[in-house]
Amino acid sequence: MFSRTKKQSVQFDMHTHSDRSRESKIPGRLLLSLAKHNGLQGLGICEQDAFPDETLYAYAAKLRLRLALGIEFTCKDANIIGFGMDFSSKEKCALEARFADIRQQVTHNTTRFIERLKSWDSTVSLERVAAFAAKEPHPTFVLQYLVHGRRMFPSMAAARQFIAEERLDLGLTNTSSRHPAEAIEIIHRAGGIAIWAHPFLTPGGKQQSLMDALIDVGLDGVEAVYPYREHGYMGDESNEVLQARTLSLTKKSDVFLSGGSDCKYPISPLEGMRPMLPGEYGITSQEAECFDRVFQ
Repeated sequence: MFSRTKKQSVQFDMHTHSDRSRESKIPGRLLLSLAKHNGLQGLGICEQDAFPDETLYAYAAKLRLRLALGIEFTCKDANIIGFGMDFSSKEKCALEARFADIRQQVTHNTTRFIERLKSWDSTVSLERVAAFAAKEPHPTFVLQYLVHGRRMFPSMAAARQFIAEERLDLGLTNTSSRHPAEAIEIIHRAGGIAIWAHPFLTPGGKQQSLMDALIDVGLDGVEAVYPYREHGYMGDESNEVLQARTLSLTKKSDVFLSGGSDCKYPISPLEGMRPMLPGEYGITSQEAECFDRVFQ
């Protein structure tokens, strides 16, 4: 049985983001250096609806760190991580256009979110959030601005709870209509492996039916180890309980199991104020053997 025991067993973190992702600010080289400093043997960097920086392979080699680069595809009801992909120029252009549409939708949602917040704090503006974040505005940065900039809430979790109770984020969550099965097909056409990220962030108790559907189209892996509590899971279950529930989803399949921190350094997660570091969640070297063909 897949076991998640002690932190010191983590040698590979297969879910991190560099500043090419919309919610992260850390340059790829610094992310790799942090991973090495934290004792990791390997790292997976999967950019949010963006192509990764392939020059990082050379830097990882200098650090003697195994590296897999990929994309986290935003989909309807699920996110799918792809590693080891080699796209044709035509497919890459099509994906660039799709990613640009998602970025535009995120900006639109952020603008609507800020307009709703003005009824509570008239000083909140797109310009101030952008200046605070030093990056293109995103709902995550709006929450950070409210907590760290305006000191309106004691934590990101408290801010998120207030937003939910006041329904200020109603209708602002969907940025892609792509079915996750489509993402899996794109990944496989490019020769990659497809992993369902944080399955229990999928809304509405759809996990088992979606798992069955994704297995039918060739899902390769599922993220079993993930810091749900730290990243804003709204249920009562602990990370360990959600891990066990993820394992139960895979009983009738041969998908492999992955894990990672979803590090977006220096963005602090929704529970607690300390940023998540690479290697705080992940998998062992034995568990990482499933990724051998996508590492460089």
